[in-house]
Amino acid sequence: MRRTEDELLAEALGRINKGGKFASRFLRNDVAEFDHELPLEFGPAVERARAVLGRLAGGTVPEPVEAGADRVTLRVLTGGGYLGMNPVVVILDATRNGERTTTLHVRAVAKEGLVKQRAAQKTAERVAELLHGADAGP
Repeated sequence: MRRTEDELLAEALGRINKGGKFASRFLRNDVAEFDHELPLEFGPAVERARAVLGRLAGGTVPEPVEAGADRVTLRVLTGGGYLGMNPVVVILDATRNGERTTTLHVRAVAKEGLVKQRAAQKTAERVAELLHGADAGP
């Protein structure tokens, strides 16, 4: 059974603090989403997305959530916020949009407490930077 974003975040918060898993039920989700079109064929675009998520998560291999001929969904758990201590789930959907274009939909989710860190928003911005930086290359 596939774990939900909330379950992943609760487990990660529980590893940081003994009461984190319980407390996560009372915290709001900070969610950030965006779409990005890559001028690449589907296979190379998926590999670029996998590399960006791996870099974001410190070398962790992204978990394949769904895979098909025209759509792939990858997920990774990374750190955001102050000192990277707030867990953030990043989900990336790659969809074939034509012969030479692929659309990426990125969703970042983190728990938000009393101190607003905007961890999901900042992580989504970081993903966009990495994708843009990758686009600028050869």
